Amino acid sequence: MQMPDTFTHRRTSRNATSYALVGGAIVVLLVMIVWLEAHPLIVALFGVLIAPAIWTIMANTEAKLTVTDDAISWQVGARGDEVELSDIDYMRARTALDLSQRVALFRHSGPKLHIPGPCLPSGRQLDEALGARNVTVKRLF
Repeated sequence: MQMPDTFTHRRTSRNATSYALVGGAIVVLLVMIVWLEAHPLIVALFGVLIAPAIWTIMANTEAKLTVTDDAISWQVGARGDEVELSDIDYMRARTALDLSQRVALFRHSGPKLHIPGPCLPSGRQLDEALGARNVTVKRLF
């Protein structure tokens, strides 16, 4: 039986969605200052809330997920992990109420691991890549 090709998913924090959301937040901030004449404390609080998003775009963090014939690995910035496919009991995938994907990896040896959200591809691409390698994926929603 021929094994499937290596599945790789990459995402950087500099993308159209990030720019649109941060740009929209800055426009709201300017509207609060100019037209609504909001209290400076409220404007500062809103500015603090969007600061992490601005920092993420400036840092341009890369998220990466790779599924090979032998292992699954992921990395976000400097953090990452790798697990042999033979050590995986099953994967539990679910869609949260905010429509984000959550994936937990249950191993034969050791504690479960959570794959960070930025590493995950949209839709069921990861389910298909793991299913092609005979890894059980239990999807809750």
